[in-house]
Parts: sequence; structure tokens; C-alpha cells
Amino acid sequence: MEEQDNDWRMQDFSYLNEDWTSPWTGQTAKKGSQVTRLSVTQLTKNKLLSIALPNATALLLNSSKRSWDVAKTIRVNSKIDSSLKKEVYFQSRSESFDYLERIMESIVMAFTALEVFVNENIPEDYEYHTNRKSEIILEVMDKKAIERWLSLDEKLSSVLPDAKSIESPKGKKCWQGYVELKRVRDRIIHMKKDDIRSSGPEIPTLWHKLFKVNAPYIEAKDVIDYFIKKTKIQPRWHSEYKK
Repeated sequence: MEEQDNDWRMQDFSYLNEDWTSPWTGQTAKKGSQVTRLSVTQLTKNKLLSIALPNATALLLNSSKRSWDVAKTIRVNSKIDSSLKKEVYFQSRSESFDYLERIMESIVMAFTALEVFVNENIPEDYEYHTNRKSEIILEVMDKKAIERWLSLDEKLSSVLPDAKSIESPKGKKCWQGYVELKRVRDRIIHMKKDDIRSSGPEIPTLWHKLFKVNAPYIEAKDVIDYFIKKTKIQPRWHSEYKK
């Protein structure tokens, strides 16, 4: 693999300011050489696999977009939107199910991308003061407690804005997109029997909703863009990302 194989989904990398000799291999890397963080997996007893460290937010957003694009292609090919008929169908049952699978994947991946982005950008030494358990007792939470116990709503609307000293996105245009994304994601993750039953158009089940959602990866990235534009958060992947 070439050193400059720098896919946009890679985590940030740096360059050596001077020559450096590895204490493990004895090999010397010259000044200006790229330093790339790795993730090393023990595949078998005698085999290690090394990959460049990815940025999880980038992976998840890209996965969401890919699933959305596949679903869109299925839908276009089916002509259910372009047909002038009052009752339309997919070309096959398998295509309709493929469409639903890709849409659900896109939604879940987009929402997860937001979770990762927030957790990654809360400073390590940040403390959040909240009355989460009591209106009287003020609770102080460190980063690990925030990641584990607080909802994404609170992290996005209060924690990260406080940590970065910026205005909350709550009430902004991007926030409405997030709310819609969260609602349908929650319906997928916590499926209820009544929400996935056979029904006519008068009963708004999850299946109906999945044909009317906006592009999830765009809704997620709009929230991410809000924070990046107002803070010094400048992940490498974001500058190279293309919708």
C-alpha cells in the first residue's frame, strides 16, 4: 500500500519534524514522512492485520449515503413515483423489501454518526453540571458519564454547545431535521407490533413512514455542519466530504 493512499474517511495524520528510528524495528523514517495511526487486529495466532485508523463518523455517514443511494435507485427503477396510475407497485416483492432494508440502514447509520460525532468532540476534561436526578441536587458528570447516561438530545442541545461555548442548535432549521431523524430511528430500534402490522393508508405505520423520509445522511450532516461552522472542530474527513 502506498503511503499517500489517504482515503477521506481516515482519521487525521501528521508528518515527522525530524528523522525517527523505531526502537522495535530499527528502521529510520525520514523527516517529512507521514505518520498514520493504525488499528491492528490479531486475526490468528500468527497473523496481524493493520489498517489506517478510520474516522467512525465518516464511515457511518458514508454508509448511510450508500444505503440511501441504493434505495433511491430501486425506487426510480420501479417507477412508483413517475407512474400516472393511482395504485402502484414495486416490480417484485423482493425489491420492495430491499428498499425498506436500505432505508432502515440509512436511518440507523445516520443517527449513529451523530452519536459518534458528539462523543468524539466532548473534551476529555469537560464536566457537565446538571439536575438530571434531582431539582435540588446538582450533579457533576465527567465525559465517560456523559457518554453513557445522557441522551443524544441533551448532548446536542446542551452538552456540546456548553463545552464549545456556542449557541444551542435547538430551534434551528437543522434541529427539526434531527428530530424527524430521531423519531423514525426510534421507531426502527424499538419496533412495536402495532407499528409494523398490516394496514390501509389511514393507519400511519412504520412501513408508511419509510417511504416518506428525507435523506437521513443529509439531516445528520446538517447538524454536524452547525457545530463545525461555529467552532474550531475541523475534522479532516469533513473538508473532503462530498454529498
